[in-house]
Amino acid sequence: MLRYAILVFCFCLLPVSSFAFGGAGCGAGECSDCHSLTSDEAFKLLPPGADEVNSVEFSEVGGLWEVKGQARGQMFTVYIDDSKQYLIAGNVLRISDGTDISRSIDTKELNVEGAFLIGDANAPVQVFILTDPKCGHCRQLHHELYKVVEQLPQVAFRIKLMAMMTDVKTVNSIVCSGSIQVLEDAMADKPVAEMSCVSHVTDATMAFAKRWNIRSTPTLILPDGKVLSGGRPATVLIKELTPYVEAVKAK
Repeated sequence: MLRYAILVFCFCLLPVSSFAFGGAGCGAGECSDCHSLTSDEAFKLLPPGADEVNSVEFSEVGGLWEVKGQARGQMFTVYIDDSKQYLIAGNVLRISDGTDISRSIDTKELNVEGAFLIGDANAPVQVFILTDPKCGHCRQLHHELYKVVEQLPQVAFRIKLMAMMTDVKTVNSIVCSGSIQVLEDAMADKPVAEMSCVSHVTDATMAFAKRWNIRSTPTLILPDGKVLSGGRPATVLIKELTPYVEAVKAK
């Protein structure tokens, strides 16, 4: 619903064409009673540059269709209104918790190779974090993770490193060590001994981030693929992750 979301026009993944005014709203029933949008229709409404449409679903924001697809190997999410007259490209944030509902990642593309673990490996709620040892917000978040798993043992964090502020050689050395203590030292700005190994983890992580348009750290990927950008204190993380824990208990 509109009162729970804010449209933040930060960037466009695709060039947006101009559209004319028009269109009436839904009546008292469901929007699907009087509106429909197929993948083929959505593709024709997209500006040049899109390669395919993967899915079309009603957005949690009233009056908008959520259209997911690919353009030049990168994933995108845009919104088309019920009248099919307007296309919105940008971030849509839910005000209540800051979740970017316009970014949802296919969790099947995530794997634990080269990831550092905080919490129980068998915890039912697994959260992936893309982080950088030299990023100040990443360092602050890192300390909060231990507080979260202490209070929510059903949650585990899988930490994958990105070479953004930290140089690739140092990131590779941390990954090759396979040691959480080496990661802790790096987060504390202590020197990291150079190590080498046959690993494509760093390259794969950077390629994953590019494909899903992850451009900043820290980025948290929740079990359902929703994305949280930026650091948060443990109290906020616990509040955001508790519904996932309760859902697991209810099964």
